[in-house]
Amino acid sequence: MSPKTKTVLLILLCFVLGVIVGFMAEKYYLNSRLTNHPDFAQARKEFAQRLHLDTLQLSRVDSLMDSHRRKMEDIRKLFSLERDTLRGGIRKLLDSSQNRIYDDFIKEIDARRRDGERQPPR
Repeated sequence: MSPKTKTVLLILLCFVLGVIVGFMAEKYYLNSRLTNHPDFAQARKEFAQRLHLDTLQLSRVDSLMDSHRRKMEDIRKLFSLERDTLRGGIRKLLDSSQNRIYDDFIKEIDARRRDGERQPPR
């Protein structure tokens, strides 16, 4: 395999991994956004009513959710660091004109992610 072919395959692999990491990070981030959403109190109330939770159960569920929310935040930070590391690695493989195109591409991805945060969950 020629060095040029290896380089192209490496760039393609980095791009695919970036998409996967970005997708997973976005899913975790959106879950966090939903739990911090102003309607979270209403969702919590409905959850408790549907399951007929007593006060002790509701307290324990809240505690469990808080604990996992913190863990998810740590995971989101890790994904963010990995995404940034991946993007930096890709940048090193590109020439200046490709990096300008890549900058625009990243801006589009980030804008879509931000716009998706404002949309209600499906």
